[in-house]
Amino acid sequence: MVEFTSKPSKKKNSPTLIISGVVLVLILGCIFAYMQYERVNPTQQGTSKIYVPDMLRPGDTNFEYYKTRIRIEDVKAVVQISFNNVRTAKISGIIVNDGDRRLDALELHLTLFDVWGNLSKERTAFALRPKAGYSPKPMEPLERRSFEIGVESVEYYWDPKQVTYEITGLRYQ
Repeated sequence: MVEFTSKPSKKKNSPTLIISGVVLVLILGCIFAYMQYERVNPTQQGTSKIYVPDMLRPGDTNFEYYKTRIRIEDVKAVVQISFNNVRTAKISGIIVNDGDRRLDALELHLTLFDVWGNLSKERTAFALRPKAGYSPKPMEPLERRSFEIGVESVEYYWDPKQVTYEITGLRYQ
């Protein structure tokens, strides 16, 4: 009678095990690098944390002078509900540059209220930003341009008829 016996194979480290280990180390390294980057450079959420150099703010006489030459017209607010039931307010309107200079950046502070007149949400965002948006060029004198700003997670009782806005920053040439 013939007897078949098998010997356990002495495999050294298989190539798939080595490759899996290298991939795991690379993934962990990428996660660590991303966490370090986020700690140093946090993402913008809620308010505008985008830095625009030479931005004029309230209190500056040049800001107060040119703020009177900018009009915001036809402001409309609507609510949009996403597929996962997140209520987002979309505020849109038209910026009119009635001044004699090119307008590079315009920052607006939006305040949303509920149906009882209580503060619901606030957001500071750019309606016009250099080298961004549909038209990355600055606004020429007497030009009109539309804008749209989104505010996420508005409450159920938010009133689209009660939206206030204020110009909080601008830059012109």
